[in-house]
Order: sequence, then structure tokens, then C-alpha cells
Amino acid sequence: SICRQWSYLKTLIQTPQKIFMLAVSAVLIGGNWLLFIWAVNNHHMLEASLGYFINPLVNIVLGMIFLGERFRRMQWLAVILAICGVLVQLWTFGSLPIIALGLAFSFAFYGLVRKKIAVEAQTGMLIETMWL
Repeated sequence: SICRQWSYLKTLIQTPQKIFMLAVSAVLIGGNWLLFIWAVNNHHMLEASLGYFINPLVNIVLGMIFLGERFRRMQWLAVILAICGVLVQLWTFGSLPIIALGLAFSFAFYGLVRKKIAVEAQTGMLIETMWL
């Protein structure tokens, strides 16, 4: 009511497919938060932070596959440098960082789902919060 956006909510409630997709996005972001909090509380800070370094790379792949994004030459150079940086961190870590991958992929798929359903940000967050 503060932003006077009740019309967005009314329109959204009349589309069950979007409500369902917001439930999916709520599960993804809720799982991401739960995994992050668990990792921090159980002394897996390196893996938790590594997940958010890997996440932009997963976003790039998902954007190319599902959204048809393409990059120019200098953008590819930036992506390659980012991949090199993450590979150095993975090498230093010494094993497959399951927690980091879980965080990276859950947040990336959350972003993809939210992008595809095209719901106004505050209204979408309201419905996601209600699902959680």
C-alpha cells in the first residue's frame, strides 16, 4: 500500500502459472539462504564465499543457453580472466566444493526463473516471502 502497487498483485494472483513459478523461485532462494547459513555456522566460509565467485560464471552460461545472450571480444576476455581466477581458487581449495556449487547454481537458477517470469520486483518478493 505504501507504493500503491496493489494492481500488480491483483493481476499476478490471477495467473496461477506465475504464482507456481514464484513458488519455485522461493524454494531456490530459500534453499540458497539455508545452505549459506548452514555453511557459515559450520565453518565452511571458504566454500560459501567461493560459491558467490562461481555464481557469475554460471549466470553467463545460463544467459547464453536460455536467454540467447552473446558477448563481444572484450567481454569474452573478461569472462576468461574470471574463469582463470575461479580455477586458481578451486585448485587452492583442493577438492570439489559441493557447497560452493550448490550456492552458485541455486542462486543462478533463482535469477533465471525471476527473469523469465517477468514479475515486478516488490510484488514478486511479496509472493515469494508468502511461500516461504
